[in-house]
Parts: sequence; structure tokens; C-alpha cells
Amino acid sequence: MNVTIFGLGYVGLVNMVCLAKLGHHITGVDIKKFKVDAINAGEAPIYEPEITDLLNKGLETGNIRATNNPVEALKNCDVVLVCVGTPSKPDGEVNLGYTINTTLDICKAIKGTNKKINLVYRSTIPPNTVEKLLVPEIKNHLGANYTTQISVSFLPEFLREGTAVSDFFNGARTVIGNNDGENDKAIELFSFSGSNVVETNLVTAEFVKYVDNGFHALKVAFANEIYSLGASFGIDTPKANEIFLMDNVLNISKYYLKPGLPFGGSCLPKDLRAIYSLSDKQEIEVPLLRAVTESNNYQQEKLTKKVLSFKKNKVSLFGLSFKNDTDDVRESPLMKLSTDLIEQGIELKIYDPHININQLRQDFPTIVKYIISDLDNLFETELLLIAKKGIEERVLRIEHLEILNLMTDFQGFKNNSDLEINQLY
Repeated sequence: MNVTIFGLGYVGLVNMVCLAKLGHHITGVDIKKFKVDAINAGEAPIYEPEITDLLNKGLETGNIRATNNPVEALKNCDVVLVCVGTPSKPDGEVNLGYTINTTLDICKAIKGTNKKINLVYRSTIPPNTVEKLLVPEIKNHLGANYTTQISVSFLPEFLREGTAVSDFFNGARTVIGNNDGENDKAIELFSFSGSNVVETNLVTAEFVKYVDNGFHALKVAFANEIYSLGASFGIDTPKANEIFLMDNVLNISKYYLKPGLPFGGSCLPKDLRAIYSLSDKQEIEVPLLRAVTESNNYQQEKLTKKVLSFKKNKVSLFGLSFKNDTDDVRESPLMKLSTDLIEQGIELKIYDPHININQLRQDFPTIVKYIISDLDNLFETELLLIAKKGIEERVLRIEHLEILNLMTDFQGFKNNSDLEINQLY
């Protein structure tokens, strides 16, 4: 199948390389020339396990190419995936500007032709966006008979950064939202695994991602609060957590239910703000979900206070992205911690093996000067903060250095066998 993907960030790039692995011919479209050039050169613009290898294999087979030209990309496609960003506005409302502009670009490219495409939105968007905002825009530009050219579906993505490729191929379910039943191409494209294909209407499909991420954020905040309270009584935190997780019927899953750093990244904070914005518009109170962000902010303040309590002037930080196996620093608790420490006059050094320094320089220029490239230099400090996997054995050989492992020691969860707890976030 010929597939065109608009937006080559995390979601778009993962869809591109994974669908190409399945034998589909993928054309990626992005307005950022450096992304297009990097992809065509076999260089993934993000860090994500397996992505670079799959990208290069797709280029070798001719199944992958990228372009800035939407008209060219739409010429021979059967299915169009829209995977552009949906960031937050200052008030928490979802910014749908990229989604709308991409939709208009698609309409302009096929207007006046006999081109028929299946348009599939994969970006996380509020309920009723497709039916009440995007479809009217399509109808306005293509006319009343727009359905003869475009069939619209919504497929939420459930990809975790750091395990996105595995999640793509081994997802628990594939949700396909469509109001007119014309989603055969979408079903065919994404029915490649043993996962359950669930068909529903557009508005339900749009909302289920918010259900997931609202719950995941809630679990992180719950675990941090309850085990902080327990630690103050001197309880055996790992044992208490083990007992709690033994109930896999009512407690459902172990994921996100171990204490650690505050949550961050591109999904949980943004989608919580979207939930608050939606609740305001619908005049529905969601006090518990609002308290999740308040609780997470408290944990962030607690993190800074914990580090400052060591009263060290020189501090080194291993890890800056919001979790293991990703270079994404968006709303990372470690970015906020770094900023707080710098504001307190701390002499800070940061090392993260996955960080794209050029991208960081563009997005967060004030933090770049604290990044070091020599790992040995990280240990020339008074306090070492560990926030990522990959340094444990090296640290064991270092004497006379005070160390705070933020993955295990921050919330009283002192158990060396659980060094990967931050991987869950």
C-alpha cells in the first residue's frame, strides 16, 4: 500500500519505519527541511531504539522517502496519516493549528482531481475535533461531495517513547474511529498483529487516549504520594509495593505504580491540561484529575528541596530527558530540576548520552552550556545525581563521592534491583 505521513516527529517517524518494515511504500512530509534531509540521509532526527536501523532498511528497499512537497507526496497514495504535533496553548487548550493547516494542505493538493484517499488522523486531539472542526473544513474546501474524495478515520496511537517500535507491533488493541463505516483501508493497514481491532465512532476514538493518559498520570502521582507517606512512618516501601502489586485483578497493572521521579514528557502533562480545558468547556468538575498536576508539581518541588538539602555547591546530573531510552526533554522533571539548581547558584554539570545537542541548542539554548561531553568530567563534583540507567557499574568503582540515585532513593524506594523503575514513565 502507498502511504503518505504528514508530520515526522515521534509518532510520524515510528509509523513510517514500522509500516515500511511491513512492506508498505511510505512518503513522509514535514515542513522542517532539516528533518526531511536527515531522514533521506538515514539519520533519525530523534533518538528511539531500533528507529535508525529500520529507517536505513526502509531507505535501502526504497520503501521510505521524505519530502517538503505535499502535492508530490499525495500523487499516488492510498492512505494519508496525519501525525503532526498538538501542543498546549498557555491556557491548556490543545493547539490544533498544525492539524488544521495540514488538512487544508491536503485539500488544496487534491482539489480539482479525481483523487480518492483514506485520511487517517493519529495526532492526539480533543473529542469532536474531526467531526465538528476538520470535516467542515474539508467540506468547505472540496464542496458538498467531499466524501467522494476523502474518507475520514481517527486511530489513536498508544506508543511509549523508549519502547515505541515494540508498542507499534505488539499493541494490546487497535482502535479505529469512523462514522460512515468506510475505513477498510485503515483496517487493512493496521490489522497486522494479533491485537484486537476495535471499531467505534470518531468521538469515542478521539477520547480513549485521554482516558489512558489521565489514568497513567494518576497512577504516577498516587504511587509517589502514598509511598512518601509510608516512608515517613519507616515502612518497608519495596515490600509494601510488592504486596500491593500482587493483586493483578483489581490493581490491573504494575506499570507506573512504583514511586520515582515526577512524570513529564510530551503526553501526560499536555493531555492533563487538555482534560482540564475540556472539563471547563463542558462545566464538568474533575477535582481529582486537577489534583494530579498539583501533586506532580509538589513532587517536583520536593525533588529540588531534596537535592538542595545536601548543601553542595558542585552537582553533576546523569540524565536530562524525561525517561530512559529517549532524547525527549519536553517537560522533563530533570530540566526543571536543572533550572532550579542553576537559579540557586549551583555549579551544575549535565551528561546524557542520548541528547541531541543541536536540537537542545535550538529548543533550550539556556541549558546547553551546562552539558558536558566527557563522562569522566561528570565525577569531578561534590554530589552526583543519577536519573538514568547506564552508569551503575561505573559508580560502584568511585569512592568518596556522595551519590543520590533519583530512580531509587528519592521516594524511599531503596532497592538496587529496581534500578529501572523510571523506565516505566
